[in-house]
Amino acid sequence: MDSITNFRELGGLKNRDGQVIAKNKLLRSGELTHVSPQDQNKLLENYRLGKIIDLRSSLEIEERPDEDFKKADYVHIDIFKNVEGQGTGLDDFKQIYSPEVARTYMNETYRTMAVNPSAQNGFKKVIEVALSIDSDKSFLFHCFAGKDRTGISAALLLEILQVPKETIYKDYLKTNAMRVQENDEVIAQAIKNGTDSKTIDALKIALTVDPSYLDTFYQSVNEEFGGIENYLTEELGITSSMQRDLRSLYLANSK
Repeated sequence: MDSITNFRELGGLKNRDGQVIAKNKLLRSGELTHVSPQDQNKLLENYRLGKIIDLRSSLEIEERPDEDFKKADYVHIDIFKNVEGQGTGLDDFKQIYSPEVARTYMNETYRTMAVNPSAQNGFKKVIEVALSIDSDKSFLFHCFAGKDRTGISAALLLEILQVPKETIYKDYLKTNAMRVQENDEVIAQAIKNGTDSKTIDALKIALTVDPSYLDTFYQSVNEEFGGIENYLTEELGITSSMQRDLRSLYLANSK
């Protein structure tokens, strides 16, 4: 998708039982602003897009609204709705003033996504929407860059689909290769605007993903909730039955 940053589908990934996520059903990306007519048509015709989840804040959406996909349902879920002083939008990243602060900020943000009740409720809604699509349609979820809020959403869905953690990390880290041009453009604009060098270095860190961030999420889940299975069932309220339904919906030749 030339006009959609960090777009990819999760179809083709294998789970621990050798089952494969069905093609053209589970999609992730960055924000859907300025999507070309050609790419809109691909999403609607080739991928049979049925639902879009926008994980950004209301302010982000106001500044850079998604294109209107008339044949797809649009759902807004603000992951950081009731979280003060944290976020993973571009304006949040621009406030980070040093590389050291950037790394601390990102790790703390991933801990917040694990333990904050508002974030937990948002991720629960993501999974519920994923369960609500028609069997012949696809489901796309995104945030600003398609890396943090989207990254954790993807990790949780892949956990339910019983995909190995190694594969989850591999997909998560694809963002760094897929956002090179967009990140370069953001940095170039910041330099043009007179941003100081330390803030530029911090912005470079904030615009990429690192395995330590995902480590922080999993470690927080393990320490606070006793592991990902307890987290899904006890904290997010995703029952065993719901998890089986998700596997039936998204796994090819599901048992």
